[in-house]
Amino acid sequence: MAKVCFGMIVSLDGFVSDRHGKLDKLYESFKPNDEINKVMEKTGAVVMGRRTYDMTDDPDAYADNYEFQVPIFVLTHHPPAKHPKENENLSITFVNDGIGSAVRMAKEAAGEQEVVVLGADVGQQAMRAELVDELQIAIAPVLLGTGTRMFEHLDDMEIQLEKIRTMESRRQVEIHYKVIKPS
Repeated sequence: MAKVCFGMIVSLDGFVSDRHGKLDKLYESFKPNDEINKVMEKTGAVVMGRRTYDMTDDPDAYADNYEFQVPIFVLTHHPPAKHPKENENLSITFVNDGIGSAVRMAKEAAGEQEVVVLGADVGQQAMRAELVDELQIAIAPVLLGTGTRMFEHLDDMEIQLEKIRTMESRRQVEIHYKVIKPS
């Protein structure tokens, strides 16, 4: 069954967006290399929250330009009135019955490939529900000072991790950690 990976680009001080909710400063340094591209090719489905989904100006652009051309599951209480464009590889399903349901559907769609969870809130929900197998964190060479923290609402949890991989591009370091499940 598919492995569930919570992955994001984060500033060195732990923010996944700046004070205005923008990601531009984090992605300025993101230049995938062959090693990172191979990891991305293992993605079979994506789970994201509505805020992450809404970050694009045109939802139809997912079908044309999104880096993951796989089934996408958007966790939301309010699906959009108009369903976005899809293609033969990319479908979009709006899920309103919780993170467990979204991850379950994504795992079925991904088969033996990986499920990537995107967005701080959805990632935190998946971590609290103990659904995450691996953290994939790219560290951008910037200090944002404020914004949205990657692990803001996990205060009452102690999560043990084991480093399993480190990758470097010209300006970033990406670290993968296995989440050690409680016995």
